[in-house]
Amino acid sequence: MGGAWAVETKQGPPVVLLVRQPQADVASAGMVAPLLGPPQTPADGSEARPYTTLRAALLAAPAGALLRIEDGIWRERLSVQRPVVLMGRGPGRTRIVSPEGSGPAIEVRGADQVQIYGMSIEGGQIGAQFSGGSGHRLENVEISGSALTGLVLRGAEMTIVSSQIASIAKSGRGIDVDGGSLEARRVVMRAAGRRAIVVRAARALLEDLDVRGSALSALQATEGAEVRVVRGVYDGQGGAAMYAGRARLLVEGAQVRHDEFAVIGYRGAELSVTGGELTDYRVAAVAMVNSSGSVQKVTIARGGTEAAISITHSGLRTPVLLADNRIRDPGTMGVHVTESSVTARGNAITGARLDREKDMGDAFYAIDSELIIESNVLRGNAGSGIAALRSRVQLSDNGFIENGRAGLLLLDRSRGTARSNVFERNAQAGVELGEMSRATLSQNRFGGNVHFDIDTGCGGGLAGSAEIAAGNTFAAPMRRRNCD
Repeated sequence: MGGAWAVETKQGPPVVLLVRQPQADVASAGMVAPLLGPPQTPADGSEARPYTTLRAALLAAPAGALLRIEDGIWRERLSVQRPVVLMGRGPGRTRIVSPEGSGPAIEVRGADQVQIYGMSIEGGQIGAQFSGGSGHRLENVEISGSALTGLVLRGAEMTIVSSQIASIAKSGRGIDVDGGSLEARRVVMRAAGRRAIVVRAARALLEDLDVRGSALSALQATEGAEVRVVRGVYDGQGGAAMYAGRARLLVEGAQVRHDEFAVIGYRGAELSVTGGELTDYRVAAVAMVNSSGSVQKVTIARGGTEAAISITHSGLRTPVLLADNRIRDPGTMGVHVTESSVTARGNAITGARLDREKDMGDAFYAIDSELIIESNVLRGNAGSGIAALRSRVQLSDNGFIENGRAGLLLLDRSRGTARSNVFERNAQAGVELGEMSRATLSQNRFGGNVHFDIDTGCGGGLAGSAEIAAGNTFAAPMRRRNCD
Protein backbone atom coordinates (compact mmCIF):
# COMPACT_ATOMS: atom_id res chain seq x y z
CA MET A 1 0.00 0.00 0.00
CA GLY A 2 2.80 2.38 0.86
CA GLY A 3 4.45 1.90 -2.52
CA ALA A 4 1.20 2.46 -4.39
CA TRP A 5 0.48 5.59 -2.38
CA ALA A 6 3.97 6.93 -3.07
CA VAL A 7 3.58 6.40 -6.83
CA GLU A 8 0.13 8.02 -6.88
CA THR A 9 1.24 11.09 -4.95
CA LYS A 10 4.70 11.20 -6.58
CA GLN A 11 6.30 11.37 -3.14
CA GLY A 12 8.54 9.18 -1.08
CA PRO A 13 7.24 6.47 1.25
CA PRO A 14 4.41 7.81 3.43
CA VAL A 15 4.55 8.40 7.15
CA VAL A 16 2.94 5.35 8.77
CA LEU A 17 1.06 5.83 12.03
CA LEU A 18 -0.34 2.95 14.08
CA VAL A 19 -3.69 3.38 15.83
CA ARG A 20 -4.58 0.80 18.47
CA GLN A 21 -7.15 0.83 21.23
CA PRO A 22 -6.18 0.51 24.88
CA GLN A 23 -6.24 -3.03 26.17
CA ALA A 24 -9.52 -2.61 28.07
CA ASP A 25 -11.42 -1.29 25.04
CA VAL A 26 -10.15 -4.08 22.81
CA ALA A 27 -11.11 -6.70 25.37
CA SER A 28 -14.64 -5.33 25.67
CA ALA A 29 -15.01 -5.73 21.92
CA GLY A 30 -14.06 -9.42 22.23
CA MET A 31 -10.62 -8.96 20.63
CA VAL A 32 -7.05 -9.43 21.76
CA ALA A 33 -4.23 -6.90 21.36
CA PRO A 34 -0.61 -6.97 22.49
CA LEU A 35 0.34 -5.25 25.72
CA LEU A 36 1.07 -1.56 25.37
CA GLY A 37 3.93 0.43 26.82
CA PRO A 38 3.60 2.61 29.89
CA PRO A 39 0.44 4.74 29.66
CA GLN A 40 2.33 7.92 30.45
CA THR A 41 4.52 7.61 27.36
CA PRO A 42 3.44 10.14 24.67
CA ALA A 43 1.99 8.51 21.54
CA ASP A 44 3.87 8.92 18.27
CA GLY A 45 2.16 6.29 16.08
CA SER A 46 4.95 3.72 16.42
CA GLU A 47 4.47 0.07 17.36
CA ALA A 48 5.62 0.86 20.87
CA ARG A 49 3.58 4.05 21.25
CA PRO A 50 0.50 3.86 19.01
CA TYR A 51 -2.24 6.44 19.00
CA THR A 52 -5.26 5.27 20.95
CA THR A 53 -7.87 7.43 19.19
CA LEU A 54 -8.42 8.09 15.51
CA ARG A 55 -8.99 11.77 16.16
CA ALA A 56 -5.57 12.16 17.77
CA ALA A 57 -3.90 10.28 14.91
CA LEU A 58 -5.60 12.49 12.31
CA LEU A 59 -4.53 15.66 14.12
CA ALA A 60 -0.92 14.48 14.11
CA ALA A 61 -0.87 12.99 10.59
CA PRO A 62 0.94 14.98 7.90
CA ALA A 63 -0.42 15.10 4.35
CA GLY A 64 0.05 11.73 2.66
CA ALA A 65 0.23 9.75 5.91
CA LEU A 66 -0.95 6.14 6.18
CA LEU A 67 -2.92 5.34 9.34
CA ARG A 68 -2.92 1.63 10.19
CA ILE A 69 -6.01 1.10 12.32
CA GLU A 70 -6.15 -2.06 14.39
CA ASP A 71 -9.16 -4.21 15.36
CA GLY A 72 -11.78 -2.62 17.54
CA ILE A 73 -14.94 -0.57 17.78
CA TRP A 74 -14.08 3.10 17.29
CA ARG A 75 -16.92 5.28 18.57
CA GLU A 76 -15.66 8.53 17.07
CA ARG A 77 -16.80 11.11 14.56
CA LEU A 78 -13.90 11.88 12.23
CA SER A 79 -13.03 15.07 10.35
CA VAL A 80 -10.41 14.73 7.59
CA GLN A 81 -8.91 17.84 6.04
CA ARG A 82 -5.73 16.63 4.36
CA PRO A 83 -4.76 13.69 2.11
CA VAL A 84 -4.45 10.53 4.21
CA VAL A 85 -5.01 6.78 3.92
CA LEU A 86 -7.07 5.03 6.59
CA MET A 87 -6.32 1.29 6.50
CA GLY A 88 -8.26 -1.07 8.75
CA ARG A 89 -7.95 -4.80 9.31
CA GLY A 90 -11.15 -5.56 7.37
CA PRO A 91 -14.90 -5.03 7.69
CA GLY A 92 -16.22 -6.41 10.97
CA ARG A 93 -12.78 -6.15 12.55
CA THR A 94 -12.10 -2.43 12.27
CA ARG A 95 -15.45 -0.80 12.98
CA ILE A 96 -16.18 2.92 13.06
CA VAL A 97 -19.49 3.31 14.88
CA SER A 98 -21.04 6.75 14.75
CA PRO A 99 -21.71 8.32 18.15
CA GLU A 100 -25.14 9.64 19.02
CA GLY A 101 -26.21 12.85 17.25
CA SER A 102 -26.32 14.24 13.74
CA GLY A 103 -23.67 14.50 11.07
CA PRO A 104 -21.51 11.99 9.21
CA ALA A 105 -19.36 9.39 10.92
CA ILE A 106 -16.50 10.41 8.58
CA GLU A 107 -16.43 13.87 6.99
CA VAL A 108 -13.85 14.85 4.38
CA ARG A 109 -13.76 18.50 3.42
CA GLY A 110 -11.44 20.34 1.06
CA ALA A 111 -8.87 17.56 0.71
CA ASP A 112 -7.73 15.39 -2.21
CA GLN A 113 -6.83 11.71 -2.20
CA VAL A 114 -8.45 10.57 1.01
CA GLN A 115 -8.54 6.79 0.82
CA ILE A 116 -10.21 4.28 3.12
CA TYR A 117 -9.53 0.54 3.09
CA GLY A 118 -10.72 -2.47 5.06
CA MET A 119 -13.25 -1.27 7.62
CA SER A 120 -16.91 -0.98 8.56
CA ILE A 121 -18.70 2.35 8.96
CA GLU A 122 -21.87 1.89 10.98
CA GLY A 123 -24.84 3.96 12.06
CA GLY A 124 -25.25 7.72 12.19
CA GLN A 125 -27.24 9.92 9.87
CA ILE A 126 -24.53 9.68 7.19
CA GLY A 127 -21.82 7.05 6.94
CA ALA A 128 -19.21 9.10 5.06
CA GLN A 129 -19.38 12.50 3.35
CA PHE A 130 -16.83 13.90 0.90
CA SER A 131 -17.07 17.59 -0.07
CA GLY A 132 -14.76 18.51 -2.93
CA GLY A 133 -11.44 16.98 -3.85
CA SER A 134 -10.27 14.33 -6.31
CA GLY A 135 -8.60 10.95 -6.07
CA HIS A 136 -10.79 9.70 -3.21
CA ARG A 137 -11.13 5.93 -2.89
CA LEU A 138 -13.03 3.39 -0.80
CA GLU A 139 -12.04 -0.27 -1.07
CA ASN A 140 -13.22 -3.26 0.96
CA VAL A 141 -15.42 -0.94 3.01
CA GLU A 142 -18.87 -1.76 4.41
CA ILE A 143 -21.31 1.05 5.20
CA SER A 144 -24.50 0.13 7.04
CA GLY A 145 -27.27 1.37 9.25
CA SER A 146 -27.29 5.04 8.19
CA ALA A 147 -30.48 6.98 8.92
CA LEU A 148 -30.20 9.26 5.86
CA THR A 149 -27.42 8.29 3.42
CA GLY A 150 -24.60 5.81 3.35
CA LEU A 151 -22.16 7.80 1.20
CA VAL A 152 -22.53 11.49 0.23
CA LEU A 153 -20.42 13.12 -2.50
CA ARG A 154 -20.62 16.89 -3.09
CA GLY A 155 -18.44 18.00 -5.98
CA ALA A 156 -16.00 15.20 -5.20
CA GLU A 157 -14.35 12.57 -7.42
CA MET A 158 -14.66 9.13 -5.88
CA THR A 159 -13.79 5.53 -6.75
CA ILE A 160 -15.42 2.79 -4.68
CA VAL A 161 -14.33 -0.82 -5.25
CA SER A 162 -15.27 -4.21 -3.80
CA SER A 163 -17.40 -2.69 -1.06
CA GLN A 164 -20.90 -3.00 0.38
CA ILE A 165 -23.65 -0.57 1.37
CA ALA A 166 -26.58 -2.11 3.23
CA SER A 167 -29.50 -1.55 5.59
CA ILE A 168 -29.93 2.16 4.94
CA ALA A 169 -33.22 3.64 6.20
CA LYS A 170 -36.12 2.99 3.82
CA SER A 171 -36.54 6.72 3.21
CA GLY A 172 -32.80 7.26 2.69
CA ARG A 173 -30.19 6.80 -0.04
CA GLY A 174 -27.29 4.46 -0.43
CA ILE A 175 -25.03 6.83 -2.43
CA ASP A 176 -25.91 10.48 -3.12
CA VAL A 177 -23.78 12.27 -5.74
CA ASP A 178 -24.19 15.97 -6.59
CA GLY A 179 -21.51 17.24 -8.95
CA GLY A 180 -18.12 15.63 -9.46
CA SER A 181 -17.88 11.97 -10.42
CA LEU A 182 -18.31 8.43 -9.15
CA GLU A 183 -16.70 5.20 -10.32
CA ALA A 184 -18.17 2.16 -8.58
CA ARG A 185 -16.94 -1.36 -9.34
CA ARG A 186 -18.02 -4.61 -7.76
CA VAL A 187 -20.16 -2.89 -5.14
CA VAL A 188 -22.92 -4.83 -3.38
CA MET A 189 -25.98 -2.87 -2.22
CA ARG A 190 -28.67 -4.49 -0.10
CA ALA A 191 -31.78 -2.57 1.02
CA ALA A 192 -29.78 0.60 0.49
CA GLY A 193 -32.54 3.12 1.10
CA ARG A 194 -35.41 4.29 -1.04
CA ARG A 195 -32.97 4.97 -3.88
CA ALA A 196 -29.71 3.05 -3.88
CA ILE A 197 -27.77 5.55 -6.05
CA VAL A 198 -28.72 9.15 -6.87
CA VAL A 199 -26.62 11.10 -9.38
CA ARG A 200 -27.31 14.79 -10.07
CA ALA A 201 -25.28 16.97 -12.46
CA ALA A 202 -22.41 14.49 -12.24
CA ARG A 203 -20.71 11.66 -14.12
CA ALA A 204 -20.86 8.07 -12.97
CA LEU A 205 -19.57 4.68 -14.10
CA LEU A 206 -21.27 1.73 -12.39
CA GLU A 207 -19.56 -1.54 -13.28
CA ASP A 208 -20.55 -5.02 -12.06
CA LEU A 209 -22.78 -3.80 -9.25
CA ASP A 210 -25.20 -6.07 -7.40
CA VAL A 211 -28.16 -3.97 -6.22
CA ARG A 212 -31.19 -5.56 -4.59
CA GLY A 213 -34.12 -4.57 -2.46
CA SER A 214 -34.25 -0.76 -2.56
CA ALA A 215 -37.69 0.58 -1.77
CA LEU A 216 -37.99 2.53 -5.04
CA SER A 217 -35.02 2.46 -7.45
CA ALA A 218 -31.49 1.23 -7.86
CA LEU A 219 -30.42 4.34 -9.81
CA GLN A 220 -31.82 7.83 -10.32
CA ALA A 221 -29.95 10.15 -12.71
CA THR A 222 -31.14 13.75 -13.10
CA GLU A 223 -30.17 17.34 -13.93
CA GLY A 224 -27.70 16.68 -16.73
CA ALA A 225 -26.06 13.63 -15.18
CA GLU A 226 -24.19 11.20 -17.44
CA VAL A 227 -24.29 7.63 -16.13
CA ARG A 228 -22.92 4.48 -17.71
CA VAL A 229 -24.03 1.13 -16.28
CA VAL A 230 -21.86 -1.82 -17.32
CA ARG A 231 -23.13 -5.32 -16.57
CA GLY A 232 -24.27 -5.94 -13.01
CA VAL A 233 -27.42 -7.36 -11.43
CA TYR A 234 -30.37 -5.15 -10.42
CA ASP A 235 -33.06 -7.20 -8.74
CA GLY A 236 -36.20 -6.60 -6.73
CA GLN A 237 -36.56 -2.82 -6.48
CA GLY A 238 -39.96 -1.42 -5.52
CA GLY A 239 -40.28 0.81 -8.60
CA ALA A 240 -38.13 1.44 -11.67
CA ALA A 241 -34.69 -0.12 -11.34
CA MET A 242 -33.08 2.72 -13.35
CA TYR A 243 -34.55 6.19 -13.92
CA ALA A 244 -33.15 9.06 -16.00
CA GLY A 245 -34.75 12.51 -16.12
CA ARG A 246 -32.98 15.24 -18.12
CA ALA A 247 -29.95 12.99 -18.06
CA ARG A 248 -27.97 10.62 -20.27
CA LEU A 249 -28.11 6.97 -19.27
CA LEU A 250 -26.24 4.13 -21.00
CA VAL A 251 -27.00 0.58 -19.84
CA GLU A 252 -24.73 -2.13 -21.26
CA GLY A 253 -25.14 -5.84 -20.59
CA ALA A 254 -27.03 -5.50 -17.31
CA GLN A 255 -29.37 -8.11 -15.83
CA VAL A 256 -32.46 -6.34 -14.49
CA ARG A 257 -35.31 -8.37 -13.05
CA HIS A 258 -38.26 -8.35 -10.65
CA ASP A 259 -38.76 -4.58 -10.80
CA GLU A 260 -41.78 -2.48 -11.75
CA PHE A 261 -39.83 -1.08 -14.73
CA ALA A 262 -36.30 -2.02 -15.72
CA VAL A 263 -35.28 1.31 -17.30
CA ILE A 264 -37.17 4.61 -17.69
CA GLY A 265 -36.16 7.74 -19.62
CA TYR A 266 -38.23 10.84 -18.87
CA ARG A 267 -38.27 14.63 -19.46
CA GLY A 268 -35.72 14.89 -22.24
CA ALA A 269 -33.54 11.97 -21.21
CA GLU A 270 -31.19 10.30 -23.67
CA LEU A 271 -31.39 6.56 -23.16
CA SER A 272 -29.29 3.75 -24.61
CA VAL A 273 -29.87 0.14 -23.57
CA THR A 274 -27.55 -2.41 -25.20
CA GLY A 275 -27.25 -6.13 -24.51
CA GLY A 276 -28.19 -7.80 -21.27
CA GLU A 277 -31.48 -9.20 -20.02
CA LEU A 278 -34.56 -7.38 -18.75
CA THR A 279 -36.98 -9.92 -17.30
CA ASP A 280 -39.89 -10.46 -14.94
CA TYR A 281 -40.92 -6.80 -14.85
CA ARG A 282 -44.30 -5.88 -13.43
CA VAL A 283 -45.23 -3.08 -15.90
CA ALA A 284 -42.69 -2.52 -18.73
CA ALA A 285 -39.05 -3.32 -19.37
CA VAL A 286 -38.08 -0.04 -21.06
CA ALA A 287 -40.17 3.14 -21.04
CA MET A 288 -39.36 6.40 -22.84
CA VAL A 289 -41.45 9.51 -22.17
CA ASN A 290 -40.49 12.77 -23.91
CA SER A 291 -37.09 11.23 -24.52
CA SER A 292 -34.81 9.83 -27.19
CA GLY A 293 -32.52 6.88 -27.59
CA SER A 294 -32.21 3.22 -28.54
CA VAL A 295 -32.70 -0.35 -27.35
CA GLN A 296 -30.41 -2.83 -29.08
CA LYS A 297 -29.48 -6.50 -28.73
CA VAL A 298 -31.45 -6.89 -25.49
CA THR A 299 -33.31 -10.00 -24.33
CA ILE A 300 -36.67 -9.03 -22.82
CA ALA A 301 -38.96 -11.67 -21.33
CA ARG A 302 -41.80 -12.46 -18.96
CA GLY A 303 -43.57 -9.14 -18.84
CA GLY A 304 -46.30 -7.45 -16.91
CA THR A 305 -49.31 -5.25 -17.49
CA GLU A 306 -47.95 -3.05 -20.29
CA ALA A 307 -45.34 -3.68 -22.99
CA ALA A 308 -41.78 -4.82 -23.28
CA ILE A 309 -40.98 -1.35 -24.64
CA SER A 310 -43.30 1.63 -24.12
CA ILE A 311 -42.58 4.83 -26.07
CA THR A 312 -44.60 8.03 -25.55
CA HIS A 313 -44.03 11.39 -27.23
CA SER A 314 -40.44 10.41 -28.02
CA GLY A 315 -38.10 10.29 -30.99
CA LEU A 316 -39.57 13.45 -32.49
CA ARG A 317 -36.20 14.73 -33.78
CA THR A 318 -34.46 11.41 -34.35
CA PRO A 319 -36.57 8.23 -34.33
CA VAL A 320 -36.16 5.89 -31.39
CA LEU A 321 -34.15 2.88 -32.64
CA LEU A 322 -35.11 -0.67 -31.69
CA ALA A 323 -32.63 -3.11 -33.21
CA ASP A 324 -31.89 -6.82 -32.92
CA ASN A 325 -33.83 -7.36 -29.69
CA ARG A 326 -35.31 -10.70 -28.66
CA ILE A 327 -38.67 -10.19 -26.97
CA ARG A 328 -40.74 -13.11 -25.73
CA ASP A 329 -43.82 -13.22 -23.51
CA PRO A 330 -43.58 -9.42 -23.14
CA GLY A 331 -46.94 -8.75 -21.51
CA THR A 332 -49.98 -7.32 -23.28
CA MET A 333 -47.87 -5.75 -26.07
CA GLY A 334 -44.42 -6.12 -27.48
CA VAL A 335 -43.91 -2.43 -28.29
CA HIS A 336 -46.42 0.29 -27.41
CA VAL A 337 -45.92 3.55 -29.33
CA THR A 338 -47.87 6.78 -28.73
CA GLU A 339 -47.24 10.08 -30.53
CA SER A 340 -43.71 9.00 -31.37
CA SER A 341 -41.36 8.13 -34.19
CA VAL A 342 -39.76 4.68 -34.14
CA THR A 343 -37.48 2.64 -36.38
CA ALA A 344 -37.50 -1.09 -35.59
CA ARG A 345 -35.03 -3.37 -37.33
CA GLY A 346 -34.11 -7.01 -36.82
CA ASN A 347 -36.28 -7.67 -33.75
CA ALA A 348 -38.15 -10.86 -32.88
CA ILE A 349 -41.36 -10.47 -30.86
CA THR A 350 -43.33 -13.52 -29.77
CA GLY A 351 -46.00 -14.35 -27.22
CA ALA A 352 -47.72 -11.03 -26.48
CA ARG A 353 -50.87 -11.94 -24.56
CA LEU A 354 -54.41 -10.62 -24.29
CA ASP A 355 -55.29 -8.29 -21.43
CA ARG A 356 -58.12 -8.88 -18.97
CA GLU A 357 -60.64 -7.47 -21.45
CA LYS A 358 -59.41 -9.97 -24.07
CA ASP A 359 -57.96 -7.13 -26.11
CA MET A 360 -54.42 -6.08 -27.07
CA GLY A 361 -51.86 -8.87 -27.55
CA ASP A 362 -50.14 -7.08 -30.46
CA ALA A 363 -46.44 -7.20 -31.22
CA PHE A 364 -46.59 -3.48 -32.11
CA TYR A 365 -49.46 -1.22 -31.06
CA ALA A 366 -49.19 2.38 -32.31
CA ILE A 367 -51.35 5.49 -31.98
CA ASP A 368 -50.64 8.81 -33.76
CA SER A 369 -47.14 7.66 -34.61
CA GLU A 370 -44.70 7.03 -37.45
CA LEU A 371 -43.16 3.58 -37.74
CA ILE A 372 -40.44 2.17 -39.97
CA ILE A 373 -40.48 -1.61 -39.47
CA GLU A 374 -37.73 -3.57 -41.24
CA SER A 375 -36.62 -7.21 -41.09
CA ASN A 376 -38.52 -8.13 -37.93
CA VAL A 377 -40.19 -11.42 -37.05
CA LEU A 378 -43.59 -10.95 -35.37
CA ARG A 379 -44.83 -14.42 -34.58
CA GLY A 380 -47.30 -16.16 -32.33
CA ASN A 381 -48.75 -13.09 -30.66
CA ALA A 382 -52.34 -13.25 -29.36
CA GLY A 383 -53.32 -10.07 -31.22
CA SER A 384 -51.94 -8.71 -34.49
CA GLY A 385 -48.37 -8.41 -35.63
CA ILE A 386 -48.91 -4.65 -35.98
CA ALA A 387 -52.01 -2.71 -34.96
CA ALA A 388 -51.90 1.01 -35.84
CA LEU A 389 -54.41 3.83 -35.37
CA ARG A 390 -53.99 7.25 -36.99
CA SER A 391 -50.42 6.30 -37.83
CA ARG A 392 -48.06 6.04 -40.79
CA VAL A 393 -46.33 2.71 -41.24
CA GLN A 394 -43.57 1.59 -43.62
CA LEU A 395 -42.96 -2.16 -43.68
CA SER A 396 -40.28 -4.12 -45.49
CA ASP A 397 -38.84 -7.64 -45.22
CA ASN A 398 -40.79 -8.62 -42.09
CA GLY A 399 -42.41 -11.91 -41.15
CA PHE A 400 -46.01 -11.77 -39.84
CA ILE A 401 -46.61 -15.37 -38.87
CA GLU A 402 -49.21 -17.23 -36.79
CA ASN A 403 -50.59 -14.20 -34.97
CA GLY A 404 -53.97 -14.48 -33.27
CA ARG A 405 -55.61 -11.75 -35.35
CA ALA A 406 -54.18 -10.05 -38.44
CA GLY A 407 -50.61 -9.82 -39.56
CA LEU A 408 -51.07 -6.08 -40.17
CA LEU A 409 -54.09 -4.12 -38.91
CA LEU A 410 -54.54 -0.45 -39.88
CA LEU A 411 -57.42 1.55 -38.41
CA ASP A 412 -58.71 5.14 -38.10
CA ARG A 413 -57.24 6.66 -41.28
CA SER A 414 -53.81 5.08 -40.92
CA ARG A 415 -51.53 4.93 -43.96
CA GLY A 416 -49.09 2.20 -44.81
CA THR A 417 -46.75 0.71 -47.40
CA ALA A 418 -45.74 -2.95 -47.24
CA ARG A 419 -43.01 -4.38 -49.44
CA SER A 420 -41.36 -7.81 -49.43
CA ASN A 421 -43.07 -9.05 -46.27
CA VAL A 422 -44.37 -12.52 -45.45
CA PHE A 423 -47.97 -12.87 -44.17
CA GLU A 424 -48.55 -16.51 -43.24
CA ARG A 425 -51.02 -18.43 -41.08
CA ASN A 426 -52.48 -15.46 -39.24
CA ALA A 427 -55.84 -16.25 -37.63
CA GLN A 428 -57.71 -13.38 -39.31
CA ALA A 429 -56.30 -11.73 -42.43
CA GLY A 430 -52.75 -11.25 -43.60
CA VAL A 431 -53.53 -7.54 -44.00
CA GLU A 432 -56.66 -5.94 -42.55
CA LEU A 433 -57.69 -2.35 -43.31
CA GLY A 434 -60.59 -0.45 -41.77
CA GLU A 435 -61.96 2.95 -40.87
CA MET A 436 -60.74 4.63 -44.08
CA SER A 437 -57.17 3.38 -43.75
CA ARG A 438 -55.11 2.78 -46.88
CA ALA A 439 -52.14 0.63 -47.78
CA THR A 440 -49.99 -0.06 -50.81
CA LEU A 441 -48.83 -3.69 -51.06
CA SER A 442 -45.98 -4.81 -53.29
CA GLN A 443 -43.80 -7.93 -53.54
CA ASN A 444 -45.33 -9.53 -50.43
CA ARG A 445 -45.97 -13.25 -49.96
CA PHE A 446 -49.32 -14.45 -48.59
CA GLY A 447 -50.20 -17.97 -47.53
CA GLY A 448 -52.40 -19.87 -45.13
CA ASN A 449 -54.11 -16.89 -43.48
CA VAL A 450 -57.30 -18.33 -41.97
CA HIS A 451 -59.95 -15.95 -43.33
CA PHE A 452 -58.53 -13.57 -45.94
CA ASP A 453 -55.21 -12.56 -47.39
CA ILE A 454 -56.46 -8.97 -47.64
CA ASP A 455 -59.53 -7.71 -45.77
CA THR A 456 -60.65 -4.14 -46.49
CA GLY A 457 -63.79 -4.35 -44.35
CA CYS A 458 -67.39 -3.39 -45.00
CA GLY A 459 -69.93 -0.79 -43.94
CA GLY A 460 -70.20 2.95 -44.10
CA GLY A 461 -67.02 4.52 -42.76
CA LEU A 462 -65.61 1.12 -41.76
CA ALA A 463 -63.93 0.10 -44.97
CA GLY A 464 -60.34 0.63 -45.93
CA SER A 465 -58.61 0.39 -49.27
CA ALA A 466 -55.67 -1.60 -50.57
CA GLU A 467 -53.64 -0.88 -53.67
CA ILE A 468 -52.30 -4.20 -54.91
CA ALA A 469 -49.08 -3.28 -56.69
CA ALA A 470 -46.76 -5.61 -58.61
CA GLY A 471 -45.00 -8.67 -57.29
CA ASN A 472 -47.31 -9.99 -54.58
CA THR A 473 -47.57 -13.79 -54.49
CA PHE A 474 -50.25 -16.03 -53.00
CA ALA A 475 -50.08 -19.69 -52.00
CA ALA A 476 -53.59 -20.05 -53.52
CA PRO A 477 -55.72 -17.60 -55.47
CA MET A 478 -55.92 -14.35 -53.56
CA ARG A 479 -58.72 -14.24 -51.02
CA ARG A 480 -59.84 -10.65 -50.64
CA ARG A 481 -62.90 -9.08 -49.09
CA ASN A 482 -63.72 -5.84 -50.81
CA CYS A 483 -67.19 -4.46 -50.13
CA ASP A 484 -68.71 -1.90 -52.48
